Amino acid sequence: MQAQTQKMKGELLFEFKAKNNSTTIKDIGPNGVQLEMNDHGEVSGKYHAGHIDTVSVSLKTDGTNDWQLKSIHNTKDGDMVVVWGGGKGRMAGPQTGTWEGELHFMTQSPKLAWLNNSTGWVEGQGNMATGESSGKIYAKK
Repeated sequence: MQAQTQKMKGELLFEFKAKNNSTTIKDIGPNGVQLEMNDHGEVSGKYHAGHIDTVSVSLKTDGTNDWQLKSIHNTKDGDMVVVWGGGKGRMAGPQTGTWEGELHFMTQSPKLAWLNNSTGWVEGQGNMATGESSGKIYAKK
């Protein structure tokens, strides 16, 4: 799988750090748990921005998960970029996990218009005990 992931990664666009604000357990069933997490943080790279996110996660009983993200980036220059996407992850330890997936971007900013109709590839990791997460977003080949 790592070779396949390497083929998807192009230029590094952004690095991000986030801190969890809240986690809501939406449902519990025989196949796993549905969570909704809200967080905030900083994005650096092709632009610098604060971000807020809502991530819906389906935790499966085998330790894997599927996730969907909705995010707003507000740049230091006053531009807004919305980001959405999804992917897969897995627990790496009792309180830690990793994930990867595809992201899409949309903005009204003329100087960031290059993001419109582009696709990104995200790789990240998080710690449920500390509520911290970080990762990198690449242009998708």
